[in-house]
Amino acid sequence: MRFEYISVVLALCGTSLARHHQYCACQSGDDDSINIDATTQLQNNHPHDYVWAQKSPAYWYSSGEHRALGPHFTGIYLKAANGDIDGETFYDLCHQNGGADSTCFDCSKSHQVGDIIYCDAS
Repeated sequence: MRFEYISVVLALCGTSLARHHQYCACQSGDDDSINIDATTQLQNNHPHDYVWAQKSPAYWYSSGEHRALGPHFTGIYLKAANGDIDGETFYDLCHQNGGADSTCFDCSKSHQVGDIIYCDAS
């Protein structure tokens, strides 16, 4: 009985602790670059759930030095049409659309120079 109770509590905690993000994209592999094809296919298959986070040909920039601030990888990202993106759901959708992994980030303040978008504050 005690084991069943603990299992139920852990299952409930797992769902409530799922990370939510502003921006996500599919990746080509674990800790690898953005998979543009998988990200595009995910958006095409879920156009009412996810929209592009930038206008073409703009893209988000990752300096590599400040990996904690903004995106971990330079590229194009999606945002939720309403609210935030559930990280676990997005990860599963990336797998269903040809991606190997997903990467997400939050950015409360950004600026754009030409086609490059820089995150100034997470």
